Amino acid sequence: MNYLLQTIFEKEYRFVPVADVFQATHQLRINKQIGALIVDVDFQPQQSWELIQHIKSSRLFKIPVIVLATENNDSVKQKSYEFELDEIFFKPFNPVDLIAAIKNLTSETMLSNV
Repeated sequence: MNYLLQTIFEKEYRFVPVADVFQATHQLRINKQIGALIVDVDFQPQQSWELIQHIKSSRLFKIPVIVLATENNDSVKQKSYEFELDEIFFKPFNPVDLIAAIKNLTSETMLSNV
């Protein structure tokens, strides 16, 4: 999935792929210019949802969170509502829609931080 996302975003964005939740947490601590977080909850589901919960409940992070998931089921929908996700995409998704969501969310974040 990282290769696909890197291919999608390489022309317009700096994409920082990570292998797991620990690396994601590390990148969030050291890189203050992260404009959005894309989380594939199919990989390490419990840890992924815990990371999302931490990001969305913390006052330290004001970044949009986009979730990628395989199944469009009630559990994913409930968690997306509970954690107030900014966007959710179910696989297979249209890369053009994902790029549009990133553009929209990052421009909203930039405006709200002014």
